[in-house]
Parts: sequence; structure tokens; C-alpha cells
Amino acid sequence: MRQRLILVSGAVTSMVVIAFLVPLFILVGDLARDAAISTAERDAELLARTISVLTVQNTLEEAIEIVGEERIANLQGSVILPDGSVVGAPVPGDEDLTPAEGGSSFVTDSAEGIAVFIPVLTTDGSTAVVRVFATDQQLTQGVSRSRLILSLLGLGLVAIAAWVADRLGRSMVEPVNELADTAQRLASGDLEARVEPSGPVEIREVGIELNRLATDIGRLLQLERETAADLAHRQRTCLLYTSDA
Repeated sequence: MRQRLILVSGAVTSMVVIAFLVPLFILVGDLARDAAISTAERDAELLARTISVLTVQNTLEEAIEIVGEERIANLQGSVILPDGSVVGAPVPGDEDLTPAEGGSSFVTDSAEGIAVFIPVLTTDGSTAVVRVFATDQQLTQGVSRSRLILSLLGLGLVAIAAWVADRLGRSMVEPVNELADTAQRLASGDLEARVEPSGPVEIREVGIELNRLATDIGRLLQLERETAADLAHRQRTCLLYTSDA
């Protein structure tokens, strides 16, 4: 019975945990991806605004030099100049820059991550494009750890449910076993055997009734012995009286 309770409790808890974990796993992945994209968009916007402000009093090349190519590269960023040359991280040749060159910001999937494009209008009317890249690793950063923690929590909940079911089963099985043991002792002739009522109310009531039944059996047997002794005494008295006569 205890094993069945543990199995049922574990199965039910596992289904509930899985029903919660699957959406949480998806949510964790989506949150990590959104956070990485938001960071890339923020960095791209900041870099584009900085270059745009600097081009008010400087040429585009001078503005980029002030910002620093190393800083641009550290952001995993690139600046595509109007002539097609690239400053910073290299840009794959198959990426379509037409929307950005037309003045529109956009985000697109790349072979190894996500790329954010923001146009920068210069004072001479030309358009440069700022590109910041978020790698697949950044898009999934912390996801494995979060999912591992959630999995461990789920296993912990299943283990706790199994432990509670075991305790519950024990509180029901042990009183029943004691009832069975007492009943066997009574059946073998030990009329002094009694059970200590415990466990759920129903099982306690059974224990009380078993003790009462054992007491009644003892009383009936005692009455039977007394009746038999009384009959034997009467028979002896009757036989003695007859012989005397």
C-alpha cells in the first residue's frame, strides 16, 4: 500500500511539475533571447547617436576615430561607411543593408545570432549603418543554468511528495499491520492480546472494536467455563444423592 501511494503521488506530482516546467523552460529561453536583443539594440542605438552627434562638427571618419575602433569592436559592433568599407567587426557579405541605407532600423537573424542595424545620417547627406551583433551564446546565456535549477526544484518537489506519501502510507499501514497481528494472536488463543488504537479515525475505531470483541470473547469463555463447572457440580450432587438412596 505504501509503495502504491508513493507511486501514485510521484506520478501525479511529476505530471504537475512537467506541466509547469515545460512553459517555464520556453519562457526562460525567450527572456534570455529578448534580453540579449535588447542589449544589442541599446548598444547599437548608443553607438549610432554618439557618431551622429560627433559628425555635427567632424567628418564621419573623424567621428569614428574619436569613438575608437576598439570600442566599436568590443560591442561586437560595426560601422558600414557609405563607400561600403567596414570599421569594427567584419560584416558578412550576404547581409542586406538596403532597409538601413534607406533610413530604417531593423533586426535580422544571422547565421550565428542576431544582428541589429541602425542608420546614421551624416551632415553631408550620406548614410552610414551601425551594426551590433548578438551571438547565439549571448542569446542563450544563463538558460542552461536556469533550466537546471528549475529541474532540480521539480525533482525536489517530486521527492518531497514521495516522502509525504510514504509518511502517510506508514501512518495507515502500521496500525493495520498491528490489527492483523493482534487478530492472529487472538486466533491462536492469546485472549490477552490487545491493540493500541492509532492511525486514522476509521482504523482507530476498528482497533477499539477489536479490543471490545476480544474482551467479549474472554468473558464468554469464562462464562462457559463457569457454566460447565456448575453443571458438573450438579451432576455429581445428583449422582451422590441417587446412590445414597
